[in-house]
Amino acid sequence: MNSLISELKTRARLLLTLLQKQHPATRKRALILSRQHGWDLPEVWQLHHCLNLAAADCGFQHWEHARHVFGGHARTGEDVGDFWYGEDVGGFFNHWYAHYAQARAHLEQDAQLFLLPYRRQFIVVTADYMRSRGIDGDAQMWASLPHDLVQAYGSEPWMRLAQQRLQMSRIERFEKTWDASRTELELQSSVEESERVLRSFVQAGRLIKIPEQKKKRLVILHWLRAQLQPEKRYPEAELNQFFLRFHEDCATLRREMIMHALMAREDGIYWCLPV
Repeated sequence: MNSLISELKTRARLLLTLLQKQHPATRKRALILSRQHGWDLPEVWQLHHCLNLAAADCGFQHWEHARHVFGGHARTGEDVGDFWYGEDVGGFFNHWYAHYAQARAHLEQDAQLFLLPYRRQFIVVTADYMRSRGIDGDAQMWASLPHDLVQAYGSEPWMRLAQQRLQMSRIERFEKTWDASRTELELQSSVEESERVLRSFVQAGRLIKIPEQKKKRLVILHWLRAQLQPEKRYPEAELNQFFLRFHEDCATLRREMIMHALMAREDGIYWCLPV
């Protein structure tokens, strides 16, 4: 068993212990992940539930998806999850591509950039982005890759960088990031604050830009969600048309809705979650 899979199993066992102890922040995170993936909350948490939670927390659909990707079995263009992405990278300007060849051509134009997989797509990012994800390979390692984590998939250097990425999302973050007594208050906006954000970022019914600050971004996301039909199931193409009424970057708006548990997604169908 490789070290990445072993790490996820260790996290799943820790998750199970915390959930059995009714740890508030862990229960909150479990609820959010379950909502995002459309999973029913079990009456009694068991290890197989926590394996799915640990995998989902790292950007995968479920445990078997994580094991498939970390085991080196995925092919180029296959859904490899959000592992190299994350919930707090809205401030970076990344280049998105549907085809690997296009992303690779962009990478070859600038030796300072990096190519990463994202689900079935590809992103080209800066060194600052990589450091924000906890990825900091030395020059010799990057020379062997070469700045391309799609081409290098499954190799020994890829495994080492994946370990670094895992350390940035260690399960101990529940004590900080997901402390319900702190985070909800920090991100909650008053009516007056929400109105100021809407005045600043919305003109003639369209978004000027997507806010980089998480608290302001949540105001915009809640404003958009309020204009969706709460019981309706939206195919991705229809949801894209909805978002295009407000901003051209519908892919980012879809991701942000999922990441903040405002919508759920399964097999290309989206729907609103209760808030």
